[in-house]
Amino acid sequence: MLFLDNKVLNHSVDASGRTRLLRELQEQDLNPLIRSLRTQCFTDLLRGSERIGEMEEVIARWAESNTDEPFVQGDVFPFEDYLLYLVFDDDDSDDAFVSAGIVYETNTLEPFRKLDSFCHLVRSLLMSADQAQNREHIDAFPNWHSGNRTMPQGFRTFIEKQDADSLYTSLRKETMSKRILAASRLEDDKARVFLRTARNAFQEGYAVKLLSGESSSGTLPIEELENVGLVEREVQVSCRKTGHALFRLPNADALAVVTVSDATCSECGSPVADENVEEVIAPTPLATSLLEDGSWLVSRLHFLLRHLGVPEREIAVGPSEGTGSGQMMANISGESFLIATRDGDLTPAFARWVIDLEIETEASHLLIVATGRIHKEAGLLLRNHSRRRVSVGQDFEMIIADDVASAGSELERALERVSQRIIAEHLCILDNSIGISVSKLVLTKFQLLAAAKETQREVEIVQPEPESSNSSTALTWAAAAAYGQSRQVLEIQPGPSTVMPEPELTEASQEESDLTLGSSFIESQ
Repeated sequence: MLFLDNKVLNHSVDASGRTRLLRELQEQDLNPLIRSLRTQCFTDLLRGSERIGEMEEVIARWAESNTDEPFVQGDVFPFEDYLLYLVFDDDDSDDAFVSAGIVYETNTLEPFRKLDSFCHLVRSLLMSADQAQNREHIDAFPNWHSGNRTMPQGFRTFIEKQDADSLYTSLRKETMSKRILAASRLEDDKARVFLRTARNAFQEGYAVKLLSGESSSGTLPIEELENVGLVEREVQVSCRKTGHALFRLPNADALAVVTVSDATCSECGSPVADENVEEVIAPTPLATSLLEDGSWLVSRLHFLLRHLGVPEREIAVGPSEGTGSGQMMANISGESFLIATRDGDLTPAFARWVIDLEIETEASHLLIVATGRIHKEAGLLLRNHSRRRVSVGQDFEMIIADDVASAGSELERALERVSQRIIAEHLCILDNSIGISVSKLVLTKFQLLAAAKETQREVEIVQPEPESSNSSTALTWAAAAAYGQSRQVLEIQPGPSTVMPEPELTEASQEESDLTLGSSFIESQ
């Protein structure tokens, strides 16, 4: 996925200043793509590079006098896994400005530092040019400020509704590695059904009938749930007559302490030592927390957003309202995403709650994840709401998914569409300067890079391991060196192996062989 971040400098740059700035940036090992293509064209036309500067000045004056657009509107500076760009606004306007930005991938290292360094260099060159012409004093020169880091009003309202402690607690919960790992295991329907049954059984005190390891391990891998911290093994003491659970202990050592104390059963009065003692599978507090209000869905989607590269500061998790649903919002380049989750059916009541929340937050993208059945009335309510939003001229997108896998795929595609639209909006002004779509060039570049990385990864996977060296040769030489003997090693080509019968050694021949080996060893000493 691609991201874009930019900064704005409220400063006007004339035509000659733009050309000079691009030339100075090129001297700083920043290769402007559009200017490089133009100079290459001039070089081929003039059959040399001696008068390229004159040709550039003449064409620039002609373009500005015959067209409404300046000759230099900006440029792009490509690198391996990111791209910097510079765009000049119309210098005839009172609000003229320079926009600098970066387009980068999820795995690009320190993109904001790269953008800050680029902006610092551009500002220094512009300051030097103005000082040379005595235009502005160094103290009065403007500074860069953020461009597209705007927070939608609906996203701001969603955050303001929550107190700071709630936001901090939600953020801390969703970033815990143990919670993330456990939530990923809950995508299995059987695991969720088992844990709910386990929780209800323990609340009723009849866990042994439902949770004995032997009865459940055949249909569900209990070890996997135990490894991620969703269940734990405990020792349970239950009444032999009624079957009701008396108490649970963490291990057998704790049981020994209880039996020695001469405790009796509260149901039948018999000694605890005479009651049923069994090892059971108990759900952990982490499992209860994730199953409550379907918060495991929020944890999984939060992890997917972070995996796609969305910064933590652009994600807000809403508090649980005790209705079995979850809520979360994300700000992607100024466009708000509302995510509503429910571990169960998509009912009309839940659909009305989602619609009210969407109207309140004014989200332009709505993702609904419900693991159960979609009721017809609920689907009708949501479709009518989507039509009303679109009919009044608002950009709106609604996605309904029934599991985390499909929700993640749809969310990734939606984020890709947003990023492509944002990149095209910022770079479209450069299309006329090069004659083709600059945004399409940029997107194709990163798509080809991703395809090349995927191909390289597949090659590394299928690459055969180097053949292991024949250790028999090394062992033969080592044995010869140890016994002081000279051995001749013959290289044998691999072929069909033939099993030869081993000769039967008599007792005398075995002793003779041992004596010969021993004498050789003594002589070598």
